[in-house]
Amino acid sequence: MEQLAMSYQGQMVEIRDAYGGTHTGIIEGVNQQRGLFLRTSPFRRIFIPFFLITSLLLLRRFF
Repeated sequence: MEQLAMSYQGQMVEIRDAYGGTHTGIIEGVNQQRGLFLRTSPFRRIFIPFFLITSLLLLRRFF
């Protein structure tokens, strides 16, 4: 999961957690041992531990 998160850093993603929640935002940073930081709005950044992430999807727009 760490390598995938690092390769998607700076891109828009959708993360689903173990509790069924969905988080959409831009990956801003990755701590290889603990988790990732997700920018969900211009003034909000959340930390999501790797053990809670069940799926990580890259969101792209096709024109």
